[in-house]
Amino acid sequence: MIASACTTTGLSPGRETVAGSVKLLLLVALLCSLSACAVREQRPEGAWLSDREALFNNHPVWSVSGRLSLSDGERGGQLAFDWQADGDRHDVRLRTVMGGSQWRLRFEPGFAHLVGSDVGELVGNHPDDLTSQAIGWPVPVADLAWWIRGLVPPEADFASLRFADDGTLAEAANPPWRLAFQRFAMEADALMPSRLQADSTPYRVRIALRNWQLESHSETNSL
Repeated sequence: MIASACTTTGLSPGRETVAGSVKLLLLVALLCSLSACAVREQRPEGAWLSDREALFNNHPVWSVSGRLSLSDGERGGQLAFDWQADGDRHDVRLRTVMGGSQWRLRFEPGFAHLVGSDVGELVGNHPDDLTSQAIGWPVPVADLAWWIRGLVPPEADFASLRFADDGTLAEAANPPWRLAFQRFAMEADALMPSRLQADSTPYRVRIALRNWQLESHSETNSL
């Protein structure tokens, strides 16, 4: 009877199995497509910045870990970092990947303080200057405080902004640095930058981000 039914429908048992597999694959692809649309929802160009500002106004306390890959076309190196922030106050711990040197940079508008390997203690008005003195490499730390959140510094060249087809920020600039957002990921219940690249000829800084944590002041005080 089973063989007769297969003959009537014109399908052999093997072909019926293949047809079922194809249907299953199509269903999985459809579900994946719907899931991707939910993550990367289309939004009007420019709405991304308003969404970001609202997100971090509601969650001014945040942290993220990651890695910096540095290059000038001839030399290169890597640093791991842990970044914590409370509003405009930032606390960044940097270390060489091999663990030989480490630094702690704290900064807010108009003030920066760094302590660490080979430099002792440095104090100044701008975190970029202190970081360059400590690690011997230019890194746009002040701009990254905005860029790693998917925002742009207030003094940035807004005419240089470019948005992706889904409305997320794709490129930004604050001379002499230019930034490209290369990848986003869902973390802390939000779409967060996970890979970025900053260029200022001949220097290039690649940034990989992970372990995003977002908190409000009320959540912090309740701990």
